[in-house]
Amino acid sequence: MELNLPCLNTAIAGILAILLFSYFIIKRSCSGAKAKGPKPPKVGGGWPLLGHLYLFGGSQLPHITLASLVDKYGPIFTVNVGIHSALVISTWEAAKDCFTTNDKVVSSRPATLGGKYLSYNFAMFGFSPYGPYWREMRKLTSLELLSNRRLEHLK
Repeated sequence: MELNLPCLNTAIAGILAILLFSYFIIKRSCSGAKAKGPKPPKVGGGWPLLGHLYLFGGSQLPHITLASLVDKYGPIFTVNVGIHSALVISTWEAAKDCFTTNDKVVSSRPATLGGKYLSYNFAMFGFSPYGPYWREMRKLTSLELLSNRRLEHLK
């Protein structure tokens, strides 16, 4: 049995082209609304699927690696953790701004298929997005489940 290598190479190239084309179509359609204004700098050198995870797996501790990145990129920058982008903030002024001015954006959770199907359409407390339902569930949790009387009873 003899393989026809030019035909096999053409088939592999065609499959790769279709995969790349579909990746860019999906990425473009899922981009959604973009935030206006300047974006924080992005750390360069990320790998396609792993992102910048290789930076945190070396001989240095992760907080030392992040401190060296702060020296290079400034107090606010983004890194890719796997395929997701993460914002790194290293000053208390920026953290205060995130958690006071933009608290609704920061406190909400992303809408994932797992959260939709496993938590009954985001009805579970840990998966629900920020809003009136989440605030009501937080009140019930703190009053009923985490009260001193209930904790003593469960102990």
